[in-house]
Amino acid sequence: MLDLWIKNAKVVDGSGMPSYNAHVGIKDGKIVKIAPIATEPAAREIDAAGLTLTPGFIDSHSHDDFMMENAPACIHKLEQGVTTDITGMCGHSVAPLSQEYYEEGCRVCTALFPQGVNMDQPTHKDFSTYLENLRDSFCPNIGFHIGHGTIRAAVMGFARREPTAAELDKMKAYTRDAMEAGALGISFGLIYTPGAFGDTPELIELCKIVADYGGDMTTDMRNEGVRLLDGVKETLQIVRETGIRCVISHHKASGGPKNWGQPALTLPMIDKINEEGYTVFLDQYPYVATSTGLASEIPGRFLSLPKAELLAKINDPAGRKEIVDVMLGGRTDEERFGRLMIGASRAYPEYSGMMVSQAAKLHGKPMVETVLDVLVADDFASTEIGFGMCEEDVERILAYPRTMVGTDGLWYPGTLGAHPRAFASFPRVLGHYVRERRIITLEEAVRKMTSMPAAIYGLKGKGLIREGMDADLCLIDPNTILDNADFKNWNAPCTGLKYVFMNGEIVVTDAKHNGKLLGKKLLRSW
Repeated sequence: MLDLWIKNAKVVDGSGMPSYNAHVGIKDGKIVKIAPIATEPAAREIDAAGLTLTPGFIDSHSHDDFMMENAPACIHKLEQGVTTDITGMCGHSVAPLSQEYYEEGCRVCTALFPQGVNMDQPTHKDFSTYLENLRDSFCPNIGFHIGHGTIRAAVMGFARREPTAAELDKMKAYTRDAMEAGALGISFGLIYTPGAFGDTPELIELCKIVADYGGDMTTDMRNEGVRLLDGVKETLQIVRETGIRCVISHHKASGGPKNWGQPALTLPMIDKINEEGYTVFLDQYPYVATSTGLASEIPGRFLSLPKAELLAKINDPAGRKEIVDVMLGGRTDEERFGRLMIGASRAYPEYSGMMVSQAAKLHGKPMVETVLDVLVADDFASTEIGFGMCEEDVERILAYPRTMVGTDGLWYPGTLGAHPRAFASFPRVLGHYVRERRIITLEEAVRKMTSMPAAIYGLKGKGLIREGMDADLCLIDPNTILDNADFKNWNAPCTGLKYVFMNGEIVVTDAKHNGKLLGKKLLRSW
């Protein structure tokens, strides 16, 4: 007897091939039957007439490793259909932490999730120890990258220089430890401190190790605005010199109209390197707005200072003027901060979801001064949302065959504000860009959400509806699936998501998690 029949479904199997009608049978957490007629008995049946069955979605760009210990039920992912997270992105991972640079390591980790991660040093001293101590009691499934910024902080703190030979050897040792423990690869965050201080040769040396294990590199490039092409060129240089499989993180052209249109130049560069025999993909969140920590507005030369020294400099009139002058760089307040929104502020909750220009009026100071005041009051834990992209570029990148869907969502329980991508990226693609805008087909969208990331990251049993595959599935109404979250109601649930299954068990009904924690660590076996 089967555990479950999902009957009369329109199956979009994740391969990109046209949909078909079938009954899908599940037993012991696996898909065991795909048939035109349901002949065997089952303990339960679900009539999926009028609905579409897909593989469970794979978030190709996630930071949920920072939540798994303190908030293991990642409802913001489950309730949009995500059954697997690929984590450790943008150079940020929970481990390793060193005794010598413990404070600096914590600063790297808490830059993204100030309330979400338990910085318990004994279990985070190296990647293998961290993974051994992380229990399988969370949702969704999770695969891991080791973050270059976290490695660098463990070895060098926030030093703005090249590593010595001994320091580079330590960084390599941390990288090997992570790969031996089952990490998928290494991530770079080259706009963040201290990852930004690593030069190209340093990145190449670490990628050589990861490539030897068959792992990948993901990269938040040094620039996604006026120097976007330079960022892509550096990335492709690393690929050519190491042969590593690469994913360019949240590919975009940001910073305003002067930078828009550049994907028309970058995508042919990516085509060319793939034609040469290398492997380069992209991930993308489907919005025209970015999000990160508000502290990223402070230039790295200052942000790398010890926190007490940075605070003293901000509170000193001469020091503050120096920081303000570098932040503005000859631009006006409006030119520098006119497209920026405050995402979440504990000290100034009334500013959450407010453009910096509006907050500055309430604050009674220029925008740059308001940003500094909010950061100091929030102990540098504020977040931001920046409206720097255009729809044409978003649609061009989404339509590109090598683009996966990811959230890059910054959220933790208790936050006062977040980018809606954390809660709504996948239904937004299916509702807005597939059904309403018709940028891609439903079958192609599901491929980008399932089999493509499963193949790139080596996730066995995931990403396709096939007999023998894991029964991680979504049952959606393609006529009503839609994101409802926006920049004010950032955690509004989606519509049209009827069921989410993990290991053949229902974990979400009508976009509401039922509390089951069925996720597993997905570790690569070399």
